[in-house]
Amino acid sequence: MEWRAETSRGLVRPKNEDSWSVVDLPTGWLAMVADGLGGHDGGEIASALAVSSIQEYVKEHFADDDPANVLKQAILYGNGKIRESAAGDQGFPGMGTTVTCVMITCDRSKVFVGHVGDSRAYIVSNGEIRRITEDHSVSGELVRNGTISEEDAMRHPGRNVLTMALGTQETVDVDIYEEELNPDDIVVLCTDGLTSLVSPQEIYQVLVMCDKDQVARKLVDLANERGGHDNITVIVLWPQAASS
Repeated sequence: MEWRAETSRGLVRPKNEDSWSVVDLPTGWLAMVADGLGGHDGGEIASALAVSSIQEYVKEHFADDDPANVLKQAILYGNGKIRESAAGDQGFPGMGTTVTCVMITCDRSKVFVGHVGDSRAYIVSNGEIRRITEDHSVSGELVRNGTISEEDAMRHPGRNVLTMALGTQETVDVDIYEEELNPDDIVVLCTDGLTSLVSPQEIYQVLVMCDKDQVARKLVDLANERGGHDNITVIVLWPQAASS
């Protein structure tokens, strides 16, 4: 497998509260992005804690039979760790984060996706880009019930209002997806600093037109050229590519 990643504070926010990770596992690979809740003290801590605790859980339980359940339990474990930290002496009450993570099997035939919040996972397959995850946001709910279109959601005032995040509530409903992987498929993980400014079709065009070493940086640059009003993080994975 090959991958490239890029993160940016953007042009407006005083610091980068996004976190990300790609790690090798004996049974495949684990990658994730997390977007600490802007406006909440501790967003940076929450996103970093989500990434580290999910990694910790998966590394300890990767041998379990069901990858989907391992991913779900890892995210629930991360939720508990963030809440535990928020309640401690050094904690920031109300801190939270999104998380979108993928586990790719060692034979690179499947990808399992775990998701809470409004970061996103896309798959590029057979000449088209398709979003795997659904946003846990006010605008996402309106898209699902047919009130507004995907294009309208990019400009809707509720696009940044989350209906679910790690750390902000005692229990979370983790979305789990399973996708078959074909040769030449590409998996993209990104925070909403990208998707609020760059459309899926534009993401696709960058992926097919740019060299692998350029794609993540090009996507981040594109968001910054359009205002960079949020932190921006992108991971691009080529599961069936031979590692260079």
